[in-house]
Amino acid sequence: MRIGKPQTFLTPSEVDRLVDDYLTGLSVGYLAQKYGVHRATVSKHLTRNNVVRRQHGLTIEDAAEAVKLHGGGISIRAIARTLGADRKQVRISLVTAGAIIANARP
Repeated sequence: MRIGKPQTFLTPSEVDRLVDDYLTGLSVGYLAQKYGVHRATVSKHLTRNNVVRRQHGLTIEDAAEAVKLHGGGISIRAIARTLGADRKQVRISLVTAGAIIANARP
């Protein structure tokens, strides 16, 4: 028998605060911890409230810089450090730009 975490329900006012917190820039992960719910629950509340989600990944300028740096022989890890970004997001940007092959190992 598996005993899981008890389900946490948010009141309408808590959901309103959660939405406001997200709109001020707090992350889904942070909000999940703050309100004691799963990340998926935060996402569902945002979707139900028609909140436009922030895009993940690099800005157009950072993606262009990543392509330039990669073309100069800089590793994905070093590019991520330089741009202050996640390695996976740098890699996705390089694949999208055609700078690397999707299934190539980093």
